[in-house]
Amino acid sequence: MATTAQTSALRATAPAIVVLSVLALSAPAFAVQKAREGRQVVETVCAACHAPGKDGAPKIGDRAAWTPRFAKGIDALIDSAVNGHGGMPARGGVVQLEREELRSAVLYMFNFGLPPVAPPAEVAKADPRHKLVAGTDIYLGAMPAEAMRAGASSKASVPTGKGYYHLNISLADQRTGAQVKDAQVKLRVSDGMSEQASALAPVVANDSVSWGNFFKLTSGGAYNIQAEVTRPGVARPIVTNFEFRAP
Repeated sequence: MATTAQTSALRATAPAIVVLSVLALSAPAFAVQKAREGRQVVETVCAACHAPGKDGAPKIGDRAAWTPRFAKGIDALIDSAVNGHGGMPARGGVVQLEREELRSAVLYMFNFGLPPVAPPAEVAKADPRHKLVAGTDIYLGAMPAEAMRAGASSKASVPTGKGYYHLNISLADQRTGAQVKDAQVKLRVSDGMSEQASALAPVVANDSVSWGNFFKLTSGGAYNIQAEVTRPGVARPIVTNFEFRAP
């Protein structure tokens, strides 16, 4: 049974609790759009495959399985997550995942089970493969044809020879966060001397829709990739540019 002192303390703190609850309910919508922590990304996106080790995915906390994947550095590993690798779709099938969120998720899975260590403060870096234009989030992915030939069950549509890359565009509505699935996308790829232009074909994987096609890129070459997106209900095509250097 609560004492008189305890009852008085509860009554004194009740208004503060109510105020905090009201502030939480009235917080602006953009507050929920901040970068998600590694644990949150893993629990909501990555765990479906990485918890059971589906299709050879390294399990959460299995550092022996993760360590070889860091052989070329964490940036190369995050590139694989951004572009898709093997049975994993680009950005885990969630186009809104930013590069830094994927980095946090990978580090969380690698360090799972270790005593927590406070990370050093650092400024979040802009994702060079993400542009926000006219209310549309536009994401660029690039995967070597060699990697696709190695993992594809049917290799008929993958070009032979060296230097081919599958360039991929994923879209999301910035206001609603919903994936855009009814657009038309064209790419112009130029190294300053020559240009390749092509309409992209829809790519459907696990209810995720993107657009892609193959382009031949010289290793080490610097390219400007111009994406032109036509969305129903948007008066003009949306145009943006990415800088890309072929590995």
